[in-house]
Amino acid sequence: MTPTPDSLVHELPAGVPSVHLTGRFIAPDGTPLTGTLTFAPPMVLTMPDADTIANTVATVEITKADQGSFEINLIATDAPGMSPRGWTYLVTEKLKGAQIRQYHIMLPERPGGDPVDLADLAPASPYSGRYLPVVGPTGATGAQGLPGEVRRAELEALEERLAPRPVTWSQGSASALWTIDHAFPYLPAVRTYDTSGREIGGLVGCLDPYTVTVQFAFAETGSAILS
Repeated sequence: MTPTPDSLVHELPAGVPSVHLTGRFIAPDGTPLTGTLTFAPPMVLTMPDADTIANTVATVEITKADQGSFEINLIATDAPGMSPRGWTYLVTEKLKGAQIRQYHIMLPERPGGDPVDLADLAPASPYSGRYLPVVGPTGATGAQGLPGEVRRAELEALEERLAPRPVTWSQGSASALWTIDHAFPYLPAVRTYDTSGREIGGLVGCLDPYTVTVQFAFAETGSAILS
């Protein structure tokens, strides 16, 4: 792991138990990732034994020089006398080209001050891709049925209402938040792509039944396919 400059790893005040957290993020081909991580405790932490109050969030930035690695000192979640008790950090990963991810971790104080690696704490994301159907052999042709009374145009209109066709939406100006209006009768699945056609990950949300949003770690241009 590439060491982070000492000036970027803050020492906590005397009497405040801490945990030294480390980690590394890479793409499947080994390319180091860049971006930010935030560690959010409850709104306010009071530590009367150390005459200290902690507020806001801790942020660490991963730059190209870090080769995907980071390290940070954080308040232990089991510090004596702390209020509230039994809390967890909300971790938010915003990495270039990756989907924004959030999860909770606990950081109890380690005997001897041994560092903790985020890879040992972060949950694995379940596979959410699309399965490839296997087509079997073609069966025998059946007898032609009697003509129906419903016209083809009516059938197509009914099919469109029950199973709307995918819609492509474009984002021409770079933005970290895409707001997409749609006419689907349900919340559609959203896949996003950059201008080169490479799929990029974003955090999909819903403003109302006919408006979805996609939040990225960085400003992006490209397109979205809704289905």
